[in-house]
Amino acid sequence: MNTQQLNAPQALALDTKSLEKAWHDKVYAQNYTKEFPPDPAHFRELFRRVQLTPFCDGGWSYWGDARAAMMHSIGDVRGLHVLDYGCGTGQLGIYLAMLGAHVSGFDLSPKGVEAANWAARTYGLDCSFRALDAEEIDYPDDAFDLIVGFGVLHHVIKYPRASAQMARVLKPGGRALFHETLWDNPLINLARSFTMEPSDAGDAHLTAHALHEFAAPFSTTEVHPHNILYMLKRFTTLPARDLTQPLTPRPLWRAVRTLDQALISIGLTKLCGEAIVTYTK
Repeated sequence: MNTQQLNAPQALALDTKSLEKAWHDKVYAQNYTKEFPPDPAHFRELFRRVQLTPFCDGGWSYWGDARAAMMHSIGDVRGLHVLDYGCGTGQLGIYLAMLGAHVSGFDLSPKGVEAANWAARTYGLDCSFRALDAEEIDYPDDAFDLIVGFGVLHHVIKYPRASAQMARVLKPGGRALFHETLWDNPLINLARSFTMEPSDAGDAHLTAHALHEFAAPFSTTEVHPHNILYMLKRFTTLPARDLTQPLTPRPLWRAVRTLDQALISIGLTKLCGEAIVTYTK
């Protein structure tokens, strides 16, 4: 389509995507090889510590609890055709391929895709990562058993055709699982203003309502909220990522997480700051 023929919303979306792509290209071009140690066993351990180890157990990021729960929900991926949706540098897809999945992935950023394909070659994995727009992915209908993503819906939710395209490439009965932040709690949002730097990454502030609206093409939607007081972990300092050092548990934060689980069990889910989102076709 000629850009002069675009209506105002289309032109705005195109401009937003251009800014989003430029921001991520810059980020992904910076030392991505540090994310992928030469030894694949070291990569798996680094991924486990950064992405999948609960913060209270000494994890090296703030989001390991919910992402570990998401991976537990996914279960065994051996033999499944998996789409790493908004793959960035492909860490999640590479990890799942190492667990036996047949992985494809895409991202708006060519630099991210370049990094992902470099890692796949480095580890001898048969993965394919491509630079694509979420509204225009060209995979065949019903191509994937599973779609996964860490922190990607807050980028694509603002694009009207993205959810229909996601549903189109998912097999009937297949699931799409994502870990995301939630912006329903104004106190958590205020705290984020002190811990998050502004950027041109194109982030949308997700609410449970918006996540359900995005789900129109799917048969069922589940939003499992996580973390209330536990969100204060963002004010702490993370350790250096040194694989020669053991994980150091944080007993205080384990107690805070236990308290959170009690609060969530009595229905205070609207106060949560993170969620695992599952769409089923």
